[in-house]
Amino acid sequence: MATADADVFPDNFTADKAKAALREILAALTGGEVVEALEAAREAAGNDMVALMTRVFPLVTQVTTKVISNYGFTQDGVGAIQFEHVMKNLGQDDAEVARLHAQVRSYFLPAVVIPPSGHP
Repeated sequence: MATADADVFPDNFTADKAKAALREILAALTGGEVVEALEAAREAAGNDMVALMTRVFPLVTQVTTKVISNYGFTQDGVGAIQFEHVMKNLGQDDAEVARLHAQVRSYFLPAVVIPPSGHP
């Protein structure tokens, strides 16, 4: 069933439209008041993965769903999941889609610094 869900996306959604959507998401995440909100959320979360997921993830999801709704996806979690599946599929054949998608994903799950073992 997951494969069927991945194939359900707006008609005429091409790699070019995917690149445009991903660039628009990145622009939204790097401009305006979203930047301040993301910085505040990351600072508050520190290096706590659960805090990152509860503070940063919702902000990035909100920006993403708003943008993808302009490309025929629903502005909700289902649309975000469908968009994610489509990006993975298109990224297999288009290196630029894969690169831009990786950049967007880095906002969802930024690198977490793990202290060396033996140190708290």
